[in-house]
Amino acid sequence: IIKLILFYFWTAKNSIHFRRESPQPDFNTLRQLKQEMKRERNTASENLQASSLGRERYIKPLPVGGSKQCYAMVGLPARGKSCIAFKLARYLNWIGVKSRVFNVGMYRRDLVGVNMGSEYYSPDNEEGVNSRTKVALHVVDELLAWLKDDQESCVGILDATNTTRERRKLIADRCSECGVQIMFIESVLDIPEIEEKNIRDHKLRCPDYQGFDAPTAFQDFSERISNYKRAYQTLSLDLDRELTFIRVSNITQFHINNVNCNIQSKSAYFLMNLRPHIMSTLYFTRHGEAQYNTEGKIGGDSGLSENGRQYAAELGRFVTDNQLQDIPVWTSLMRRTQETGSFLPNSNFSRFKSLDELDAGQCDGMTYQEIEAQYPEEFALRDLDKYNYRYPRGESYHDLCCRLEPIIMSLEKQRSVLVICHQAVLRCIVGYLLDIPVDDIPYIKTPLHTVIKITPAAYGCEREDIKFGVAGAATIRDKPTVESIEQRLLKSGINMVGSTELWDVESGTNVNGV
Repeated sequence: IIKLILFYFWTAKNSIHFRRESPQPDFNTLRQLKQEMKRERNTASENLQASSLGRERYIKPLPVGGSKQCYAMVGLPARGKSCIAFKLARYLNWIGVKSRVFNVGMYRRDLVGVNMGSEYYSPDNEEGVNSRTKVALHVVDELLAWLKDDQESCVGILDATNTTRERRKLIADRCSECGVQIMFIESVLDIPEIEEKNIRDHKLRCPDYQGFDAPTAFQDFSERISNYKRAYQTLSLDLDRELTFIRVSNITQFHINNVNCNIQSKSAYFLMNLRPHIMSTLYFTRHGEAQYNTEGKIGGDSGLSENGRQYAAELGRFVTDNQLQDIPVWTSLMRRTQETGSFLPNSNFSRFKSLDELDAGQCDGMTYQEIEAQYPEEFALRDLDKYNYRYPRGESYHDLCCRLEPIIMSLEKQRSVLVICHQAVLRCIVGYLLDIPVDDIPYIKTPLHTVIKITPAAYGCEREDIKFGVAGAATIRDKPTVESIEQRLLKSGINMVGSTELWDVESGTNVNGV
């Protein structure tokens, strides 16, 4: 009993009811405050979830395994390497691992020129071999410089063929000299139909073949592949056992060797769920307007309003008119999404707890005005760093992205689906698909009574909003200005003594121009 009493007082002093009375740190500028919060997150010893009386406001970012990483793609042209590279970078950025793709082909066009002809890629063309090696090592140096100069950078992806062991050794040696871990990702594809589709859909549209007719361009690119095949040395468990690599064969077969850190393991997990040949259209919508929406309250599990039911009926007609009644429909476990789905003619329904709205914890069922009045410090800190902020006894946007990871993996393998979910959930999913920076995810526009249609494009996706003209409550708060954040922080009791300058929190620039 004594231990429980002591535990009660120890945790209670960290709760939001006591925290506002405790001494506040002295911060001179918003920029310093943001940097201090980042330091606290980076040095946190463990990622604590909320206890019955206390919680950790911010979460510890994903550890990077002690070293920065270079992922080098391997494989013949038209094997989906660029698609894999860009999708992997998108996923890593979404989970908080800053990544960037360095495409050697783009650098080659700038440094050497376009339309070099298939003979440029012949292993017998010594001048071409030297030129391509020089360009590749230049790009490796650019990648390593980015990893060194950008403190937040984690993974640089070298998008190139790297088909010989000699080339791969040169890259590995450069990375080793800079203390950067290297992992090779090979894409092997022996399915002629997919290879031809890759050539026609992507390669013939690249700058190398502008002004060429399709048959001539196709013939030249096929000869380029034949020249690469003559020198191609695939990754082997016998000859390359000391290397770290992932070998993807025909999309669904995997060989994983020497993967030895968290980021590489997460990357392997993603690649095993990736189906780059599936080009499907995805449909997303929020539930129809709920009773809580009309009252300005967040969270809860209220049913649909009259406008919400009208939208659900319109959505059912949209599905029928566009012949979407045979595609799967996913909803959350919450009442408002299931009521919206009940108006659809589809028969294939699945419900996922992962699609439930962001948990507002102690603020669930409150309006923003009530939160600001009762918990001004919480309200101000959420505006300062909305993506990482966690509601008392609730979730942050980062928590939500972690919860949605299985959904993302399923979407990567899904041919077509209609997802009925919630505002924060939809922001996280759309942010992933459109490769939007995580700090901007909480401000993505996802209005009520709108279908968001996501269609695949070259190495990315495109968004189209389909509006239905049904009235709905405005539930989106615009991104606050620096001035409004500063005022709320002062009002909530955070000491900003000496703050005579206003700073752009993201870029670190002085708004006043002083």
